[in-house]
Formats: sequence, C-alpha cells, structure tokens
Amino acid sequence: MRPVTLIYCLHEDLVLLGVKKRGFGVGKLNGYGGKVHSGEDILDAAIRELFEEAKIHALKEDLEKIAEIDFFFSDVPIDKDWNQTVHVYSLRNWNGEPKETEEMKPEWHKRNVMPMERMWIDDPYWLPKVLEGEKIQASFTFGKQGESIMDYNIKIINSF
Repeated sequence: MRPVTLIYCLHEDLVLLGVKKRGFGVGKLNGYGGKVHSGEDILDAAIRELFEEAKIHALKEDLEKIAEIDFFFSDVPIDKDWNQTVHVYSLRNWNGEPKETEEMKPEWHKRNVMPMERMWIDDPYWLPKVLEGEKIQASFTFGKQGESIMDYNIKIINSF
C-alpha cells in the first residue's frame, strides 16, 4: 500500500477543496495532498503537498489526524500502484492565501453543503463524519477504476 496524505483546510463553516487539474483524479474536487516520497515523514509530505498545490504554509503541530483510509482498486493491475493508505488531516491554522497552481484550483465550500457530485464516489460515506469532528478508520474497495464501490467498512475511533 502506498502512503498518501490528504488535508482539509477549515475556516469557520467553510472547507477548502481543490479541483484536480491533472493526473490521478483529474476533474474531481478533493482536499490537498499526495504521495509520500521515499524517506519522507508523512506530516512533512502533507505540508509539502499543501504548499505545492495551494501555496499555503502549515506547521506539523497544527495538523490533526482525522482519518486513515485504505483504498483498493480491484480492477487495476497491481503494478499500477493505485492501492493506497490515505492519512487524512484537518488544518485550522496556516499562513498565506490559497492560490491556483498547475495541479489544483482552490474553491471554498460550506461544510454542510458539500458538492459531493463533483467529488470521489466514497466521500459521502465518510467525509461528513470527519468534518463534524469524528475520527475514522476505513477501507473502500473500488471497481471500474474508482467509479463504483464494491465494498467498504467505516469504524469510528476515539483517537490516533
């Protein structure tokens, strides 16, 4: 499983999402994050990805882990390396204003009115839970290269 990061920046009742402009998940709205480089700490990767994709700065101590989710792509050859463990964080304090980059275009959305139809198919199952303060461990198995859910499990936990 490839380790991946994901950050949701929160301000009052708003969530910062980005429209993916290229690569894996192009066209979808998501939080900010990506691959962990070899030898890189997960929090360092999260902070690096946030800066690369939105040009905002975060500190490790301001990241709160809210979810850990395993994603399996049943019909994608194993050598494509799509299976991943996503370490999900919320962030309430940062420096800078989100800016559009080559990879992401920022959009603010109300937490209780998320545009789920523009997001990954699994997001309605878990994202509202973590945005309301719950912490989860979950797994999703996708079919049709991420366009259908074959199986899932979500467990509410007390802490990471």
